[in-house]
Amino acid sequence: MLRRNLNTRQTDKKYFCKAHSKTVISFGKFNIYLFFLFFFISSFEGLAQRPQFDPQTMELIKTKKIAFLTEQMNLTSQEAEKFWPVYNELEKLRFVLMDKKRDLEHSSEMTKPGMSDADYRKLAMELASTHAKEGKLIEEYNLKLLNILPAEKVVRLYVAEGKFRATLMHEFRKSQQDNKDNETKK
Repeated sequence: MLRRNLNTRQTDKKYFCKAHSKTVISFGKFNIYLFFLFFFISSFEGLAQRPQFDPQTMELIKTKKIAFLTEQMNLTSQEAEKFWPVYNELEKLRFVLMDKKRDLEHSSEMTKPGMSDADYRKLAMELASTHAKEGKLIEEYNLKLLNILPAEKVVRLYVAEGKFRATLMHEFRKSQQDNKDNETKK
């Protein structure tokens, strides 16, 4: 297989770099920027109101994630037909829990000087409860996935999710560095 330089920009193409054992997805600077803007702003707890994001960009990222996971897991068409409805359901529930966790974290950052120890205790318990719910959700869906896929492919899913996030972060950092380099050249 042809080795390519990781710094090569190829919009909407995938390639494999054996030297680094990473699958790299190039999204193009604009799409990566929008995704991470969404990711970081939605994680930023100082905002009272969450901004709306371009659905087209979010759909593009979702499409790329589907292609990436399907390839990494080596799903057959029959497996994919059973897998995606269950996975999409899991993702929706995960998002609800992440949103609740962000809200709780936001309220912890907006603490008032007069908050009592009991208030902090309640907040800590709610945060821990949300984390526990997330863990239980993963356990529940792990069993569902094991009922429709071979165990090896379920493990590949968890690894592929991490690789996908890492790839997005890599692309984002690269585009940020490119932007900085272009700024200093001006």
